[in-house]
Amino acid sequence: MIEQKKRILIITDTFRAMAGSERNITYFLQNGDQNILEFFVACFTSGKLANDMREKGFSVFDLHEGGIYTLNGIRNLIFLRRLIYENNISLIVTFHESSDIYGFVLSVFCKVPLISSRRDMGFKTKLHYRIMYKLLGRFFDAVVAVSNAVSREVISQGWFSSEKITTIYNGVNLNEYNKKDVSRIKENAGVKAGHQVVGLIANLRKIKGIRYFIEAASIICKQRDYVEFFIIGGDTNEHGCTKADLEELARRLGVYQNIHFLGNRGDISDLIAMFDVAVNSSLSEGLSNTVIEYMASSKPVVATNAGGNSEVVIDGETGFIVSPKDSNALANAILSILENKEMGIRFGISGRRRIEENFSIEKMITNYQNLFEKVISEYNRINAEY
Repeated sequence: MIEQKKRILIITDTFRAMAGSERNITYFLQNGDQNILEFFVACFTSGKLANDMREKGFSVFDLHEGGIYTLNGIRNLIFLRRLIYENNISLIVTFHESSDIYGFVLSVFCKVPLISSRRDMGFKTKLHYRIMYKLLGRFFDAVVAVSNAVSREVISQGWFSSEKITTIYNGVNLNEYNKKDVSRIKENAGVKAGHQVVGLIANLRKIKGIRYFIEAASIICKQRDYVEFFIIGGDTNEHGCTKADLEELARRLGVYQNIHFLGNRGDISDLIAMFDVAVNSSLSEGLSNTVIEYMASSKPVVATNAGGNSEVVIDGETGFIVSPKDSNALANAILSILENKEMGIRFGISGRRRIEENFSIEKMITNYQNLFEKVISEYNRINAEY
């Protein structure tokens, strides 16, 4: 464990609303051991989340948007360099590609160790960032992968060497997912009496495979028309996957009346509580926080074999793993749980136990703190020898 208080600078591309990296950063701020760690957060795009954290007394700074070689980029480097020196920063931790570039430059010029966080399978990483990682990846002091699948992917791409990578699973606050008043929640959501609920939480993007979820719903409704399907997540206006696009698909398949789009919601743990089956239909995942939340809520899960999903869901024990883009397989797995209530309960109990043992917020924070100490100590040891 860290023996004395260390100050850590987190640089992130976005700290606007709660998502994967934002959740982890928030956990660091609120749940890290404040006797031994102090965090400073710098973000290029901020919003309500950043403001909320500032109001709670945390050090969150807004950066200018723009590439590192622009005038705004130079201003950012000057500001961050001063922040590092004035606060005796011991470590830089970066989230996302733009922040990795800033972190690398600051690490070199300020002589501070650097940890990058890889959170996806690289499906959207632009070419210039891929080249950057191949050229500069060996100079990063450590890299956190959120799943073994992500670790294998970045190694295969030649971005980082295996000895630099540590897998640290995301964690959740289990207290948020304890038992709820399901009847009341279903009633408030307009679920008809006696109907079963299948839910999916994801922003409306093609990579989330929502069209396959709707196609699976159409297959299921031909056998059980008393099932309602909830899609919870914001409309990103991605071409071909807007709310209007997906509603039109549901109409063509004859299941529009069974599908409910709730948009972004702040009561996610309540909504999960009403699911009889919780679904992840993604085509690519680093490690799904949503799947972890499902299982923390004791829900049986049907998830695609994408990225780290199979590292969370144990097929046949906490739910089912199916192939991506396979609507029939998705429908059959969901139906098998809907038709066997005892199996669904058993999966849910096993899932909750698995999250308690492997994906708690306490375990995640401990693993990160141990890595921070290791990187700082090793960096100081090496520099003391020169």
